[in-house]
Amino acid sequence: MSLNDLQSIRRLLERQSHLFRDVPPAFGRRKVFIYNMDAWQLGVFEMFLHLGLLRKGHAPRSVYDDGLLPLCAWENITVKPPSRLMLKQRFEFMYDSFGIRAAGVSSYLDPQSVRGKAEVLVGRTPDHELTRLAQHGIAVGAIALRDLYQYTLGRFEPATPEDFCLYRRHLVHAVMSVDLARAILARERPDVVVLVNGKSVMYSYMYEFARREGIRVVTWEEGGFFDASVILAHDDRAIDFPIDDAAWRAARSRPLSPEADRAVTGYFDRWRRQEARYYTFYDRPESDWPAIQRRLDLPAGAKIISLFANVIWDTNALDRDLAFGGMFDWICRTVEYARGRPEVCLIVRAHPGEVRLSFKTRTPICETIRSYFGERLPPNVRLIGADSPLCSYTIARHSHRYAVYTSTLGAELTLMGLRPLICGRPLYAGRGLTCDVETPEQYFDWLDSANDLPEPDVEGLKKLLHLVVFRLVKKPEFFDGIHGHPQKPRIRIESFEGFPESMPVFDEIVECVATGRPFVTVEPRDVPCIA
Repeated sequence: MSLNDLQSIRRLLERQSHLFRDVPPAFGRRKVFIYNMDAWQLGVFEMFLHLGLLRKGHAPRSVYDDGLLPLCAWENITVKPPSRLMLKQRFEFMYDSFGIRAAGVSSYLDPQSVRGKAEVLVGRTPDHELTRLAQHGIAVGAIALRDLYQYTLGRFEPATPEDFCLYRRHLVHAVMSVDLARAILARERPDVVVLVNGKSVMYSYMYEFARREGIRVVTWEEGGFFDASVILAHDDRAIDFPIDDAAWRAARSRPLSPEADRAVTGYFDRWRRQEARYYTFYDRPESDWPAIQRRLDLPAGAKIISLFANVIWDTNALDRDLAFGGMFDWICRTVEYARGRPEVCLIVRAHPGEVRLSFKTRTPICETIRSYFGERLPPNVRLIGADSPLCSYTIARHSHRYAVYTSTLGAELTLMGLRPLICGRPLYAGRGLTCDVETPEQYFDWLDSANDLPEPDVEGLKKLLHLVVFRLVKKPEFFDGIHGHPQKPRIRIESFEGFPESMPVFDEIVECVATGRPFVTVEPRDVPCIA
């Protein structure tokens, strides 16, 4: 979205403001609290949501980041925070364009008092106890450490005085965020809290505190599989693409229609050709196996095991662990496995997103492995950097075993008739559809074994992916393409007459937010399928 798009929204609402006045209360009226801490362009979705709830007779309340907290959504280790006044003015312009009377979060706490108390608490805690720090029952020490992966764009394990200084700054932010969540929920007493992601620096603490208080939380995120789309979840993190158990049972019990089969197959064919979305990761992939063998100096007859990493700071890979302590733990333990097996050639393929995303990864996985092992890195390990054109699909096809952590590649390879090991907990794992690793012992047994792995349920995987890609992901009607990036949607709305019922997809979103109904449905008549 260009902010210029909001000028037409402003003019339209000036003409149609009467549609939002004197709306009778809905039966089962809900108080919905929209917690907006990021003035990103896609965030206009929350403003449409506010208006949609209002038109249906509910009681939405929107607040925004006005500079109360030490951190903001527009900073990270490489980007200095912008002027808080500029961000505040941006929020105000966006809300004013929609005629929404939103409040800054500073209205809930005294800024100096709350910050002073947080600094005292963090300041008196020794370095070795920081990870155990809690505030009002929320494990802020552990959460802040996790969120620092995203903030620092890489692996974060505090070791130096500078590391601990950064960690403490984030802990002051964490303690203040919990105090803010506590104050907001005590005053507003909402039925529902709406926020982004649920697993990021600006939102983790409200998510955790509201959940602990028994308040329903709706999280949402960029839709992932389509441009200008969103994904939502009740009492879960939308970034993890959770599926309601009842919807999944219903979908799994039904035959996959030929149309649904073609939709899934066609979509992932386009995904592999880098035609499904804005994002592209390869310019000219090298798919010739003999050429790859030469580039990697692979010994003839070697037992090839290949690992395909995620971007280490991507929230899709954080807190998605089962058999291992994290993605880096999985890789390191596999390197140690290869050390004592000279017949094995271990390939570790970095995710191309390390260099292709807007923010470059600070600790690329190959450099991190070299730094961690130093001269102890076994000679039978091959590291493929993020900028390499070597094709992951080809490498997997020619490997004895191939494994992912939470990458979509695991689903792709399974659809291609292969049997990748799934070592984390991506959206498609844990349902008996793929070769999921549940313990380290099982993993290493599978690496050693010459026997076939369990056969995946490809038909079931297609059902799940159809449910996620074409039912869970939503494309609100007011998004009409993008301004050069998926997080910059183009907005088009001709009239608010009949809104939100005039927009069936968005109307369903509003209903689900208000009532708690699942966001994913099975029957095509319930929610129009994204074309």
